[in-house]
Amino acid sequence: MNRVTMLRRGAALTGVATLALLAAVAPANADAVKAVLQGDARGGEGVFMAKPGQNPPHGAIHTSLFALKTDTGEILKTYCSDFNTPTYDHANYDEVPWASHDAPGSTFKQNADKINWIVHNSYPQVDPSDLQAAVKKAIPDAKFNTLTDAEAIAATQAAVWHYSDGLDLNKDNPTEHADSKDDVQSLYAYLTSDKINKGLKDQPKPELTLTPQKLAGKAGSLIGPFTVATNAPDVVVSAKLPEGVQLTDKDGKQLPDAASAAKKAMAEGASKYDFYVKVPATTPDGKAELTVKGKAQLTVGRLFAVTKGKPSQRMLLAEAQNVNLETKGEASWNAAGTTAPPTTDTPVAPAKNTEELANTGASIMTPVLIGVVLVAGGVGALVFQRKRRKA
Repeated sequence: MNRVTMLRRGAALTGVATLALLAAVAPANADAVKAVLQGDARGGEGVFMAKPGQNPPHGAIHTSLFALKTDTGEILKTYCSDFNTPTYDHANYDEVPWASHDAPGSTFKQNADKINWIVHNSYPQVDPSDLQAAVKKAIPDAKFNTLTDAEAIAATQAAVWHYSDGLDLNKDNPTEHADSKDDVQSLYAYLTSDKINKGLKDQPKPELTLTPQKLAGKAGSLIGPFTVATNAPDVVVSAKLPEGVQLTDKDGKQLPDAASAAKKAMAEGASKYDFYVKVPATTPDGKAELTVKGKAQLTVGRLFAVTKGKPSQRMLLAEAQNVNLETKGEASWNAAGTTAPPTTDTPVAPAKNTEELANTGASIMTPVLIGVVLVAGGVGALVFQRKRRKA
């Protein structure tokens, strides 16, 4: 097998309100994103590399951006971070911590910050023209023709392998095609310069939890609190509620209208959100099904590995990508008030795209906003949105 072939996310009850909330909430744990290797996303220029003191291979080493397809359909573009392990199409990958990178002889852990800086500051995060300009500004005598996508991929992958596996780009014969030599060599020198590449720490991964996931109580009481925690910018909490059952604050007050809620939130600067399920005393035994959904950004530099079965080369995310997250909860009640111990929060797996509920009472201009409106279908929803900071 040559290297080219080896190297490669209901019926509703009536009489229910929709409640919209915009809030900044704290991070919590989330489950690993899962993806399947699809092969090349974009091919790069072939390069010649070897460890210091060793002769480079006779043939050029294939470089590329690889495509990982999540179970929700997103395509993740990645670089290899493990030169000596074969890679197989359709291998199943999980997002894993940097510390789990355990390839024999790898220097990834020692140089993870340097590698992370590379993928944040090179292609495809930065366009070739802007990348060439950045190199010329930092290294005025750098030689270029016109940096292409394929050359940028080659230089970036070579720089990653330099730090992950101790390989050096051959200075005399760095590329498969002679006319790419200066472009690839100049970008490689920029990405591996200790004066320029100061390293970049790991970034938070997408997180979303509902804590606890199950609570039981007595009709005529408040059941809660349920706490939503996330670093996702947009989160929707929906609930199927029998008539008369409400989502409330800790005092049992139904969430207020949009205008007054916005003023209250602006004054308090809430960092997370707790809500309760208020059940009238005359309500028959039943339950409220809670669903929390969010879309968060999977940041550049996230590591993917095959955790079960035949090993396949570890991959590093090269381009930021939005992924879907989802978790579920439940509030139940009966007249006797029998309670069950709360279920601890469980990591959240990415979920398939689903049609979102209408949000007719929210404005993203305030950090927190609660609006109460009625919608057909009888599904209650809380909508959380982190206010995006200006760059």
